[in-house]
Amino acid sequence: MKKVLIIWIVVSTLCFTGTAGTRSPSSTIRDRGMKATRVAENGIVADLFGVQEGSARKIIIMLGGSEGGKSFSRMKKPIKLLVEKGYAVLSLAYFKAHGLPTSLEEIPIEYFERVMNWLSDQPGIIPDQYGIIGGSKGAELGLLLASRYPQIKAVVAMSPSSVVWQGIPARLRNIGKSPTSSWSFNGNSIPYVPSSLTRKDVGKIIRLKLLDSALKDLQQDDFVEIARIPVEEIQGSVLLLSAKSDQLWPSTQMAEEIISRMKDFHFKFPYEHIAYNTGHQGLFMSRECWKKAFSFLEEFFSPT
Repeated sequence: MKKVLIIWIVVSTLCFTGTAGTRSPSSTIRDRGMKATRVAENGIVADLFGVQEGSARKIIIMLGGSEGGKSFSRMKKPIKLLVEKGYAVLSLAYFKAHGLPTSLEEIPIEYFERVMNWLSDQPGIIPDQYGIIGGSKGAELGLLLASRYPQIKAVVAMSPSSVVWQGIPARLRNIGKSPTSSWSFNGNSIPYVPSSLTRKDVGKIIRLKLLDSALKDLQQDDFVEIARIPVEEIQGSVLLLSAKSDQLWPSTQMAEEIISRMKDFHFKFPYEHIAYNTGHQGLFMSRECWKKAFSFLEEFFSPT
């Protein structure tokens, strides 16, 4: 199982562990030719790219998944292309980084509100005009945040979820013990879909073969109903990119559920779903997937 985990960490473009380290707050660095500012202030841990003196830019907030840390910071090509297109980019950590929670359990939504308030005060960034690119749990989070904060004007959700899921403990052996939500607000758990996984399923978790469990969990109608993300409340454009062969969770099925909900509520902003013939990891390594994300943002969240 250790070998499988190592392969996954090397191959996946999302499974990176990042920490804030011990640098001083908001230190400017050169990272493979790209100028970045490492943010470690006001409780925020992130890397900021593309901010230029004398001009203001819209910003894309990039949210990684269950690997934690500043996942997207190592994906230099997408960040470089976004910056070249005229955006600023914030690769944001929300757990498993210095000063942040160690597990993906009850992450306070207020943290992201604080991030947006901080961004609104930064020179070179257009306030209250935020886009999000989120992957996997980051896609779940991105949709949830956009449904609550109208200053989020565009969401690209890669391998999305239509519901809030149970949190993930720091140690896999604690799966199933004292379950709680992935997210919280005002100190209270946001309603979630409970997981049927136990410590006996650690092997499946490491191999990212959780589709059957997720499909089983989605049959809990009462829990699913209260855990649905109210995507109809989003005040901006939404692009859903799913993987037809996703073995982590049924991203294509859940994306279609999101589309159906938007249609039922006569969602007034542009929205689209594209399902790719790939798996969960392959989606994030797909050039076509990223090209679609860039073109969607340029059309509906123009940097100018």
